[in-house]
Parts: sequence; C-alpha cells; structure tokens
Amino acid sequence: MREELIRVLNMVKEDKIEVEEAADLIEAFFDTEVKEVKNNNTKRKLVIKVNSADGDKVNVRIPLGLIKMAKAMIPLGLSQQGTNMSKEQIDQIIEAIDNINFDEFEGETIVDVDSEDGDIVKIYIE
Repeated sequence: MREELIRVLNMVKEDKIEVEEAADLIEAFFDTEVKEVKNNNTKRKLVIKVNSADGDKVNVRIPLGLIKMAKAMIPLGLSQQGTNMSKEQIDQIIEAIDNINFDEFEGETIVDVDSEDGDIVKIYIE
C-alpha cells in the first residue's frame, strides 16, 4: 500500500495528475481496503482449471476481493503507461468493474470447454 501511495504522490509532484485525481485514487484505494476487511467472511474465488490431454494441470484461485482491489490501481497503471485515455474513460472502466455482480455467477460455470483433443478448461466462482 505504501508503494502505491508514493507512486500517486510522485505523479502529482511530476504534474502527471492533478491533486484532485490523486485524492480520488487514494480514496478509492482506502475504500476498497475497508470493504475487503468487511467482506473478509466471504472468501469467494474466481477459479480457473485447465487439464490438458498431455497431463498438464493448472489450478488458479483468485480471491474476488483481489479483483475488486485491483480497480483502485487501474488509473495509476494507465497514467504511468502514458495512455491517452481521458479521466472519463478510466472512470467508465472502474464503473464497469464495480457493476460486475459476482453473486449471479456463483455456483455456475462461466467457461466450460472440453476439446476434441481431451483438453478441459473450466472457469467459475466458488
């Protein structure tokens, strides 16, 4: 967290973002962190499983809280990459992430692939 705050402050210092934008970023980061502590009881995860016909297996479990927390970092990452995106476009991306209702996908398979070669890919919320 400290590293992200220092980055935001350096961006203000270098005139890459305005003070108000920095305040929004910091506020979003803290809001997300507080929500994570409150939602700590819900340990839901985005699960990605891949079993290849060759015997390779991939098991990825990403806590949903981590995905939501990442939204606070989107403007920072886009600003550092020198993108030409407007604040409005960045806000639209954040709003889209905010509007994802993970509850509607819980218990359902989002992606289910069984290839002819025997590869299996499954993505779901647990």
